[in-house]
Parts: sequence; C-alpha cells; structure tokens
Amino acid sequence: MNPFVYNSPVRGKDFFNREKTVEKILKETVTGKSQGNIWITGERQIGKTSLLRHIQSLNENYSEKVKPYGCDKSFNVAFIFANVQGCTEEESFYATLWQSLKDYFDFKLTKAATCYEDFINAVNLIYNTKNYYVIFLIDEFDAFVETISFKKPQSATKFLSKLSSLLQEVDEVNGGSKAFSCVFTANRDIKELLNENHIDNRGSGLIVEAVSLKWFTRKQVSELADLYLCDNKIKFSAKEIDLCFGATQGYPYFTQKMLSLMYEAKKNVLSEKEYITLVKDEFGEMFKETIEDWGGDKMPMRTLKKLKDMVEKMNLADAVTKVIARMLEIYIKSKIGI
Repeated sequence: MNPFVYNSPVRGKDFFNREKTVEKILKETVTGKSQGNIWITGERQIGKTSLLRHIQSLNENYSEKVKPYGCDKSFNVAFIFANVQGCTEEESFYATLWQSLKDYFDFKLTKAATCYEDFINAVNLIYNTKNYYVIFLIDEFDAFVETISFKKPQSATKFLSKLSSLLQEVDEVNGGSKAFSCVFTANRDIKELLNENHIDNRGSGLIVEAVSLKWFTRKQVSELADLYLCDNKIKFSAKEIDLCFGATQGYPYFTQKMLSLMYEAKKNVLSEKEYITLVKDEFGEMFKETIEDWGGDKMPMRTLKKLKDMVEKMNLADAVTKVIARMLEIYIKSKIGI
C-alpha cells in the first residue's frame, strides 16, 4: 500500500514537521500570559487543515487550565474546529460556530432571534456555567471573508470590526472578560486579504499573531520519506530525494505527490532511466493539471508568484516547464489586470 498521503488531512503518526508551530499556537492561545489569536498563512494544500485537526486531536483531553487576562477565575480549555468556507453571510458564520459548540458540548438552549445571539448565548453558557474557555480552530477564513466582500466590501469591514471587538472582550457575556480565542487559516495574510478585496483597513483589523507555514527543506523531505517508509521494503536513495526536492522545491503537497509517484514507479519500473523519465513526465502533467484545477486567477498573488518561482527551479523537461511557466504568467497578468 502506498504510504504517501496528499489529498486528505494528515493525522496521528503521519503528521510531520509542525511541532514548533503547534507549540507557538498553544503558547499564544493558552499557555502564555494572555490569550491571543493566531492567523496562519500558507499556500493551498500546504497543510493548514491538517495542522488544525492535529491541534484538535492532540488536545482532546487538555488538562491545563487557563486564566483569561483580567479575570481571577480559571477555566478548562476546549479546542473546537469549524470550517467556514461554505458560509455566505455573517449570520451563517456565527451559525457554524454555534453548531461546532453544540456538537462539542451538547447543550440545550432556546433559539434566539438571530444566529449571532444564539452564538453569544452559547458562549455565555459554556464560559459561565460549564466553565470552559474555547479556542476556535477556524479553517478557510479568507474564503468566507472574500464571499461576503464580493458584493459589499463594507459588509466585510463591519463583520471584521465586530469580530475584532469580540476577540478582545465579549460585553454580552457575564463576567466581561475575554471568553474565547481564534486560530484562523488563510491563503493570504491579513493585509493581502484586505487589499485584494477592497476592504477598509481602518475598521477591520484583527489583533493576531501571524504564522506562515514554510515549505520543506531538502533534509525534511528526506526525513519525511524515511518516516513513511520505516516499515517498507522500498527505500529512496539520496539521488531520488534530490530528484523529488528539485521538482517540488519542498512544497508539501507536491512533495507528497512526487514521493507517491516515485513509490509507484519504483515498484513497476526496472531501469533507472525509465524510472526517472516516467516520474518526471507524470509529475509535470500532474502539476499542470493541479494548477489548472486550482484556477490561477482566483489564487492569491503570493501563491502565484511562489508557484512561478517553483517552476523556474524545477528539474523537469523543458517543454513541460515552458508550458507551465506560460500558463502561470497568463494567470498572474489576469490577476493584476494586464
């Protein structure tokens, strides 16, 4: 069975190379002196969802208590995941967070007039009655903000301003201190998100600690392969790891995909020349199809530029490289209106 996973969140023992990031997130949200918020930026399929799911599963039985800034009382901690990509308005955002709380705590509350009120009532119950401080792990946050800003950027400005106030102090919650924190994932950093969607910077700033997920180094690619092949007869040589890193530059999704292609080819191809040719051709075609599927003009500028740099460094057939580079150039021009 092919051990390399690239199309679903990585969990358990397969989770790789984010230990320091996890420590930073926990320090910022629960183990430090104040309960802050985190904004995680990274390219598509770099592992943002896997990171949130890992934090959630890692801390299902989190035993340490937290004392919110400005509060003398200590609270238990709950890490709760919510994907908001499908939300289309502010109310559906709060409805999604409410449902995530409902799924975790299984409470019973009379429905209010709005989803926002339902959310506040649930936070109030959990904070003051169940004695829990919640860390929301909010996936695909920028996709939601883009949706609500598409027709009315001022709606996004208003929403972000209200959320910023909530993340500092929830006046509607008895006790008056900070009641929850958020860890957001996004393909863009905050400045890019606001600028690309024409959202007013003056009223929409979230107070967060920024974290950018990095690509793998050549050493980490080798360590990843060793981890996944520890009980496998098939092993990769230093030359093969160089082949993988040369093609992917350490982009986690493409690294996993390349290692997967190499694994399958190594099982079925005898000669080294056939093996390398097959892997390069299949990876080049896969890369091209993936970028086309992602939709270049919908991707953040930072991602487009990184992918273009990646293509220029690839050790692939010239014909494939030129096709991809030309395609990405068209995407970039369409994004900046040339």
